[in-house]
Amino acid sequence: MISESSAFHTVIFDALCACLDLSAAEGIKLIHEAYAEPENVPRPARNRNVIYWTVLQDLSADPVSTVYHPEGGAGRNTPVVYTTLKYQLIIVCYGPASETYVRRIRHMLFLDGAGFPRRILRNAGIFPVPDPPQPSLLYEEEGSLWRKRADLTIQLRVRDELRSQARNSINSPPAIVIH
Repeated sequence: MISESSAFHTVIFDALCACLDLSAAEGIKLIHEAYAEPENVPRPARNRNVIYWTVLQDLSADPVSTVYHPEGGAGRNTPVVYTTLKYQLIIVCYGPASETYVRRIRHMLFLDGAGFPRRILRNAGIFPVPDPPQPSLLYEEEGSLWRKRADLTIQLRVRDELRSQARNSINSPPAIVIH
């Protein structure tokens, strides 16, 4: 799942749009992936609402869990290893409605059902851990003015699947005659 980076990011974007009840066109104006180079980040107007997000690997988490599951039949066997990878979804909202947006995302992300954010994530093998902490509300200095900001971190568990090539399995044990 993680190796398909653009699909992974699209799923996260779609879930955030579903949280805020936005179409993709409206979401593109409001929701942006965080920039890798903070010194080159565009500075939107102080009174404009904007949401930045990024997904980081959770380095403080326990080791990943792995389950081996053979699939196949009729003389073929395909080993499949399922691994749970731990990540953090970090959301930073700026603007006058930043507190409203971050609280809505926190509550709506766990709604399940057709078209709801949790179903969108679950279908892609991404599972948000329930009961995230309350968002941090603060003000950030910009020039001589203050900009309203709200931060939220949500733990994610991502199901990663690794398939090996199909191998022949033993249909019957070899016969050994002992006198």
